[in-house]
Amino acid sequence: LKGSSSLKDDIPTTIPTVGTNLMTVFTSKKAEVTVREMGGAMGPIWHNYYTDSSAIMFMIDMSKHTQVAISCVQLMTMLSHPATQNTAILILLNKTDNSNGMNWPEVQSLMRLDQVTKHATQSISVLEISAKTGYNLDKVTKWLYQQNKLAESSGS
Repeated sequence: LKGSSSLKDDIPTTIPTVGTNLMTVFTSKKAEVTVREMGGAMGPIWHNYYTDSSAIMFMIDMSKHTQVAISCVQLMTMLSHPATQNTAILILLNKTDNSNGMNWPEVQSLMRLDQVTKHATQSISVLEISAKTGYNLDKVTKWLYQQNKLAESSGS
């Protein structure tokens, strides 16, 4: 997510997040965002970080069918938390490059994403991505940049 024209060259091997990772993401040459990455197993403590977040990216691994169902429960829990009611949410459907995984219509049907985005109090965007190939990562960077600018202008 460095924002360079050679974004695909910068993509590391992906592995599931265990615990938490804190990193800086450059959204432009002059702008950076601090990102706290938390694995799904950390779901029970996610709520401790909501108040410090100006935006949330929620990644779903579409290659693991059972994980998509678990992610649905975690997403609904997060969206219903009082501290996220005014927080912008980006749902990332990862591993679009995996032919054995679920496709967009299957995930949308299972998770009812059209209803979720329609009825949630939050501003919710959904993007299909591939961290492996770099597909749509430029759009993720753009979203992060926009959310950072909004947070700065509102004093968050």
